[in-house]
Amino acid sequence: MSESSEVPSSPRQRLLVRMRAERDALAARIVDRARAEIPDYRTIEAADLLPTTTAIMDRLFASLAGTADIEPPEGARMTDYGRIRATQDVSMEALLRAWRLAERLHLETLSAVAAECGADDAVLFEITRDLLRLVDEAATSFSDAHHEVERTRAGHDRIQRAEFTRAVLAGTISATELTLGIQRYGLRAAAEYRAFRARADAAPPAEFDRLLRPQGADYAFRTVIDGDYAGFTDRTIHLPGTALLAFGPPRPLAEAPRSFRLAGRALATAAALGHTGTCEFDGLGLLPGVAADPELGAELVRRYLAPLGSSGSATTLIDTLTAYLDTGMRIEATAQRLIVHPNTVRYRIARFEELTGCDLRRAHTGAQVWWAIQYDRLVRPGATNFASANQ
Repeated sequence: MSESSEVPSSPRQRLLVRMRAERDALAARIVDRARAEIPDYRTIEAADLLPTTTAIMDRLFASLAGTADIEPPEGARMTDYGRIRATQDVSMEALLRAWRLAERLHLETLSAVAAECGADDAVLFEITRDLLRLVDEAATSFSDAHHEVERTRAGHDRIQRAEFTRAVLAGTISATELTLGIQRYGLRAAAEYRAFRARADAAPPAEFDRLLRPQGADYAFRTVIDGDYAGFTDRTIHLPGTALLAFGPPRPLAEAPRSFRLAGRALATAAALGHTGTCEFDGLGLLPGVAADPELGAELVRRYLAPLGSSGSATTLIDTLTAYLDTGMRIEATAQRLIVHPNTVRYRIARFEELTGCDLRRAHTGAQVWWAIQYDRLVRPGATNFASANQ
């Protein structure tokens, strides 16, 4: 026999029967108020909100009609409600606002019905207490379910964003797909972005993504390519510790593959030179070319450095040449940097030209000597690296 056909045997049951008779009108009020007051609910038709609203009310009434010692499984069934609202794009904040609105309307209706049927305060207090407890239990259940859907969606969105990022960097995305991705992810079509590359052990993924995101943003365009972190960003970031992160030059997203290739060259060059921190391709000058052409570098070393030998005097000559080239081949400036007399610089330069048979006054000779020195430092263990040579 259904509850509606039974004769209420207690004041509590009589009051609940009256409440249940108000179900449809109360559900309609809840839905109308939610759609009027909460933006997330305005995009959902009332006909799509009413079924879950009335189903929840039926579960609450069924629980209230039992003993005062309510078992939690009834509240656990509220998970469906949380999942449905999440799939309808109702935020957790909006969901809780609607739930508290429904709670207030339930209590208002309960008080009005109690007054109409003369229920005493003890019965009203007892039902109110049980209703609030059930509401809290249900909120916990549907909140967990809503968060579960959000986490699943976030994971799916991260995968899609990573695939988009990979396609942009690889140049395998069509113009139409790129335009749609720019619109979907809130990117700026006319802006320039820097492609980046870093070793996957540079930082944990979550920490790396956090550093990539602008303040307040919930996205990071990062994927993994050939075991390295790869992506693009509109700003330069710095990794903590001694990790190395290399950036290509800023380019529109349609030209991101070129920026990414140069970021890869910058990473390889900076790693070989022992750099740490943030490295930009533009800041490396010709060094990526030095690193990328070992055959040329070895030949220039043979031509300009091998004749100097390997003694301490050879190191002194190379250090003097480095300072001389860095200061624009100015004797006085070189002497000040090395803290020696200008005539000492002149003697060392002349000695180098004597041993190699070259003339440093010729521009292309100076460039070849610089190239030889940088390549030697790049490949020779224990050699002074480029960073310290330019201090």
